[in-house]
Amino acid sequence: MTRQITNLNYNETQQLDLYLVEQPGQPLVVCLHGGGFFAGSKDDERCSQSADFLTKAGLNCASISYSLGSRNSRFSMWPRNLFDLADVLAFLRDHAADYNYDFNRLGMLGFSAGCCLSNLYILGGSNIYRHFGYETPVFKPSALVGFYGPYDFTIRQAERRSDDPAINRDLSPSYWIRQNPTTIPPPVLHIQGDSDRVVYPDQHAAFQKDYEDKGYDFNSVIAEGFGHSFAPFDVNDNGESIDLREEVSDFFSRHLMNISN
Repeated sequence: MTRQITNLNYNETQQLDLYLVEQPGQPLVVCLHGGGFFAGSKDDERCSQSADFLTKAGLNCASISYSLGSRNSRFSMWPRNLFDLADVLAFLRDHAADYNYDFNRLGMLGFSAGCCLSNLYILGGSNIYRHFGYETPVFKPSALVGFYGPYDFTIRQAERRSDDPAINRDLSPSYWIRQNPTTIPPPVLHIQGDSDRVVYPDQHAAFQKDYEDKGYDFNSVIAEGFGHSFAPFDVNDNGESIDLREEVSDFFSRHLMNISN
Protein backbone atom coordinates (compact mmCIF):
# COMPACT_ATOMS: atom_id res chain seq x y z
CA MET A 1 0.00 0.00 0.00
CA THR A 2 1.10 3.56 -0.72
CA ARG A 3 0.40 6.42 1.64
CA GLN A 4 -0.34 9.69 -0.14
CA ILE A 5 0.09 13.10 1.48
CA THR A 6 -1.16 15.96 -0.68
CA ASN A 7 -0.75 19.73 -0.84
CA LEU A 8 2.25 20.19 1.42
CA ASN A 9 3.45 23.78 1.25
CA TYR A 10 7.19 23.82 0.71
CA ASN A 11 7.50 27.59 0.32
CA GLU A 12 5.13 30.56 0.31
CA THR A 13 3.50 29.80 -3.04
CA GLN A 14 4.17 26.19 -4.05
CA GLN A 15 3.08 22.72 -2.97
CA LEU A 16 4.05 19.08 -3.36
CA ASP A 17 2.46 15.65 -3.02
CA LEU A 18 4.21 12.69 -1.40
CA TYR A 19 3.67 9.05 -2.35
CA LEU A 20 5.22 6.96 0.41
CA VAL A 21 5.91 3.25 0.53
CA GLU A 22 5.34 1.21 3.68
CA GLN A 23 8.97 0.29 4.26
CA PRO A 24 10.83 3.15 5.99
CA GLY A 25 14.18 4.43 4.77
CA GLN A 26 13.66 3.86 1.05
CA PRO A 27 14.99 6.25 -1.63
CA LEU A 28 13.11 9.30 -2.89
CA VAL A 29 12.43 10.30 -6.51
CA VAL A 30 11.35 13.91 -7.15
CA CYS A 31 9.09 14.33 -10.20
CA LEU A 32 8.85 17.62 -12.12
CA HIS A 33 5.99 18.06 -14.59
CA GLY A 34 6.29 19.55 -18.05
CA GLY A 35 4.28 22.28 -19.72
CA GLY A 36 6.65 24.68 -21.43
CA PHE A 37 7.21 26.74 -18.25
CA PHE A 38 3.65 28.11 -18.47
CA ALA A 39 1.40 25.06 -17.88
CA GLY A 40 1.18 21.82 -15.91
CA SER A 41 1.03 20.98 -12.22
CA LYS A 42 2.03 18.43 -9.62
CA ASP A 43 -1.18 16.57 -10.58
CA ASP A 44 0.17 15.94 -14.10
CA GLU A 45 -0.93 12.49 -15.33
CA ARG A 46 2.64 11.59 -16.27
CA CYS A 47 3.78 12.26 -12.70
CA SER A 48 0.88 10.39 -11.09
CA GLN A 49 1.48 7.43 -13.42
CA SER A 50 5.16 7.51 -12.51
CA ALA A 51 4.42 7.69 -8.79
CA ASP A 52 2.25 4.59 -9.16
CA PHE A 53 4.87 2.37 -10.75
CA LEU A 54 7.79 3.81 -8.75
CA THR A 55 6.10 3.11 -5.42
CA LYS A 56 5.32 -0.41 -6.62
CA ALA A 57 9.07 -0.75 -7.15
CA GLY A 58 9.67 0.35 -3.55
CA LEU A 59 10.63 3.97 -4.24
CA ASN A 60 9.06 6.99 -2.56
CA CYS A 61 8.00 9.78 -4.88
CA ALA A 62 7.39 13.52 -4.54
CA SER A 63 5.48 15.35 -7.28
CA ILE A 64 6.08 19.09 -7.12
CA SER A 65 4.65 22.34 -8.40
CA TYR A 66 6.84 25.27 -9.46
CA SER A 67 6.23 28.84 -10.60
CA LEU A 68 4.80 29.25 -14.10
CA GLY A 69 4.70 32.08 -16.58
CA SER A 70 1.89 32.68 -19.07
CA ARG A 71 1.47 31.28 -22.56
CA ASN A 72 2.47 34.68 -23.99
CA SER A 73 5.36 35.13 -21.56
CA ARG A 74 6.60 31.66 -20.71
CA PHE A 75 9.92 32.80 -19.25
CA SER A 76 8.48 35.48 -16.98
CA MET A 77 8.97 33.30 -13.89
CA TRP A 78 12.59 32.48 -14.68
CA PRO A 79 14.63 31.97 -12.52
CA ARG A 80 11.95 31.81 -9.79
CA ASN A 81 11.06 28.30 -10.97
CA LEU A 82 14.69 27.28 -10.50
CA PHE A 83 14.61 28.76 -6.99
CA ASP A 84 11.44 26.73 -6.30
CA LEU A 85 13.36 23.58 -7.11
CA ALA A 86 16.06 24.48 -4.59
CA ASP A 87 13.35 25.28 -2.03
CA VAL A 88 11.57 21.96 -2.46
CA LEU A 89 14.76 19.93 -2.18
CA ALA A 90 15.73 21.81 0.99
CA PHE A 91 12.25 21.12 2.38
CA LEU A 92 12.45 17.44 1.48
CA ARG A 93 15.89 17.15 3.10
CA ASP A 94 14.67 18.85 6.28
CA HIS A 95 11.57 16.62 6.55
CA ALA A 96 13.08 13.27 5.62
CA ALA A 97 12.77 11.93 9.16
CA ASP A 98 9.15 13.07 9.39
CA TYR A 99 8.13 10.97 6.38
CA ASN A 100 10.67 8.12 6.66
CA TYR A 101 12.42 8.35 3.28
CA ASP A 102 16.18 8.40 2.66
CA PHE A 103 17.05 11.77 1.14
CA ASN A 104 20.66 10.65 0.68
CA ARG A 105 19.38 8.30 -2.02
CA LEU A 106 17.77 10.93 -4.24
CA GLY A 107 16.65 10.64 -7.86
CA MET A 108 15.03 13.16 -10.18
CA LEU A 109 12.44 12.50 -12.88
CA GLY A 110 11.53 15.33 -15.25
CA PHE A 111 9.23 15.74 -18.23
CA SER A 112 10.09 18.39 -20.84
CA ALA A 113 10.45 21.70 -18.92
CA GLY A 114 10.72 19.65 -15.71
CA CYS A 115 13.61 17.71 -17.23
CA CYS A 116 15.29 21.00 -18.14
CA LEU A 117 14.95 22.32 -14.58
CA SER A 118 16.26 19.05 -13.14
CA ASN A 119 19.22 19.19 -15.49
CA LEU A 120 19.95 22.81 -14.60
CA TYR A 121 19.95 21.93 -10.91
CA ILE A 122 22.35 19.03 -11.49
CA LEU A 123 24.69 20.58 -14.03
CA GLY A 124 24.57 24.13 -12.67
CA GLY A 125 24.97 23.09 -9.05
CA SER A 126 26.10 25.86 -6.72
CA ASN A 127 27.37 27.88 -9.68
CA ILE A 128 23.93 28.60 -11.11
CA TYR A 129 22.52 29.74 -7.76
CA ARG A 130 25.55 31.95 -7.07
CA HIS A 131 25.09 33.42 -10.54
CA PHE A 132 21.57 34.53 -9.59
CA GLY A 133 22.51 35.49 -6.02
CA TYR A 134 20.19 32.92 -4.44
CA GLU A 135 21.50 31.51 -1.18
CA THR A 136 20.50 27.87 -0.87
CA PRO A 137 21.97 24.47 -0.07
CA VAL A 138 22.51 22.37 -3.19
CA PHE A 139 22.36 18.58 -3.10
CA LYS A 140 23.61 15.98 -5.54
CA PRO A 141 21.01 13.53 -6.89
CA SER A 142 22.25 10.04 -7.72
CA ALA A 143 20.24 9.53 -10.92
CA LEU A 144 18.21 11.50 -13.44
CA VAL A 145 15.54 10.19 -15.78
CA GLY A 146 14.43 12.79 -18.30
CA PHE A 147 11.80 12.78 -20.99
CA TYR A 148 12.30 15.03 -24.06
CA GLY A 149 14.02 17.82 -22.14
CA PRO A 150 15.22 21.06 -23.79
CA TYR A 151 18.99 21.22 -23.55
CA ASP A 152 20.22 24.21 -25.57
CA PHE A 153 17.84 27.13 -25.99
CA THR A 154 20.26 29.01 -28.23
CA ILE A 155 19.47 26.58 -31.06
CA ARG A 156 15.76 26.01 -30.37
CA GLN A 157 13.06 27.16 -32.76
CA ALA A 158 12.34 30.88 -32.42
CA GLU A 159 8.87 30.52 -30.91
CA ARG A 160 10.25 28.38 -28.07
CA ARG A 161 13.20 30.48 -27.01
CA SER A 162 13.49 33.91 -25.46
CA ASP A 163 14.21 37.19 -27.22
CA ASP A 164 16.81 37.75 -24.51
CA PRO A 165 20.11 35.95 -25.31
CA ALA A 166 21.04 35.89 -21.61
CA ILE A 167 17.90 33.90 -20.76
CA ASN A 168 18.57 31.45 -23.58
CA ARG A 169 22.11 30.96 -22.30
CA ASP A 170 21.26 30.64 -18.61
CA LEU A 171 18.25 28.36 -19.26
CA SER A 172 20.44 25.91 -21.21
CA PRO A 173 21.93 22.93 -19.38
CA SER A 174 24.46 22.85 -22.22
CA TYR A 175 25.91 26.13 -20.93
CA TRP A 176 26.22 25.01 -17.32
CA ILE A 177 27.92 21.71 -18.08
CA ARG A 178 30.79 23.85 -19.40
CA GLN A 179 30.84 26.14 -16.37
CA ASN A 180 31.09 23.26 -13.92
CA PRO A 181 33.75 20.99 -15.46
CA THR A 182 35.06 19.42 -12.25
CA THR A 183 31.75 17.99 -11.02
CA ILE A 184 30.78 14.58 -12.40
CA PRO A 185 26.99 14.45 -12.83
CA PRO A 186 24.95 11.36 -11.97
CA PRO A 187 23.91 8.72 -14.51
CA VAL A 188 21.19 9.83 -16.90
CA LEU A 189 18.48 7.98 -18.76
CA HIS A 190 17.01 10.30 -21.39
CA ILE A 191 13.98 9.39 -23.49
CA GLN A 192 13.22 11.19 -26.75
CA GLY A 193 10.52 10.76 -29.36
CA ASP A 194 11.90 10.69 -32.88
CA SER A 195 8.82 12.56 -34.14
CA ASP A 196 8.93 15.33 -31.53
CA ARG A 197 8.12 18.73 -33.06
CA VAL A 198 8.20 20.61 -29.75
CA VAL A 199 11.63 19.60 -28.45
CA TYR A 200 13.45 18.50 -31.58
CA PRO A 201 15.63 15.37 -31.41
CA ASP A 202 18.72 17.55 -31.92
CA GLN A 203 18.33 18.62 -28.28
CA HIS A 204 18.63 15.00 -27.19
CA ALA A 205 21.61 14.51 -29.49
CA ALA A 206 23.43 17.55 -28.05
CA PHE A 207 22.77 16.31 -24.50
CA GLN A 208 24.08 12.85 -25.35
CA LYS A 209 27.17 14.21 -27.13
CA ASP A 210 28.18 16.43 -24.21
CA TYR A 211 27.86 13.56 -21.74
CA GLU A 212 29.64 11.01 -23.88
CA ASP A 213 32.43 13.42 -24.88
CA LYS A 214 33.16 13.91 -21.18
CA GLY A 215 32.87 10.21 -20.36
CA TYR A 216 29.71 10.61 -18.29
CA ASP A 217 27.10 7.87 -17.95
CA PHE A 218 24.36 8.57 -20.52
CA ASN A 219 21.64 6.07 -21.42
CA SER A 220 19.39 6.78 -24.38
CA VAL A 221 15.96 5.60 -25.46
CA ILE A 222 14.54 6.76 -28.80
CA ALA A 223 10.78 6.27 -28.94
CA GLU A 224 10.02 5.58 -32.60
CA GLY A 225 6.80 7.11 -33.85
CA PHE A 226 6.28 9.23 -30.72
CA GLY A 227 6.17 12.99 -30.51
CA HIS A 228 6.08 15.13 -27.38
CA SER A 229 4.38 14.79 -23.97
CA PHE A 230 4.01 11.01 -23.89
CA ALA A 231 3.96 9.21 -20.55
CA PRO A 232 6.15 6.21 -19.64
CA PHE A 233 3.19 4.02 -20.61
CA ASP A 234 1.32 5.51 -23.55
CA VAL A 235 -0.13 5.08 -27.02
CA ASN A 236 0.62 7.34 -29.99
CA ASP A 237 -1.73 8.63 -32.68
CA ASN A 238 -1.12 5.52 -34.77
CA GLY A 239 -2.20 3.20 -31.98
CA GLU A 240 1.36 2.08 -31.23
CA SER A 241 2.14 1.59 -27.56
CA ILE A 242 5.21 2.23 -25.48
CA ASP A 243 5.91 0.93 -22.00
CA LEU A 244 9.00 2.26 -20.26
CA ARG A 245 7.78 1.74 -16.71
CA GLU A 246 10.06 -1.17 -15.98
CA GLU A 247 13.05 0.47 -17.64
CA VAL A 248 12.59 3.67 -15.61
CA SER A 249 12.01 1.92 -12.29
CA ASP A 250 14.92 -0.47 -12.90
CA PHE A 251 17.23 2.48 -13.69
CA PHE A 252 16.32 4.20 -10.44
CA SER A 253 16.53 0.98 -8.44
CA ARG A 254 19.96 0.23 -9.88
CA HIS A 255 21.36 3.64 -8.96
CA LEU A 256 19.48 4.38 -5.73
CA MET A 257 18.86 1.11 -3.94
CA ASN A 258 22.49 0.07 -3.52
CA ILE A 259 23.89 3.35 -2.20
CA SER A 260 25.37 3.05 1.28
CA ASN A 261 23.80 5.26 3.91
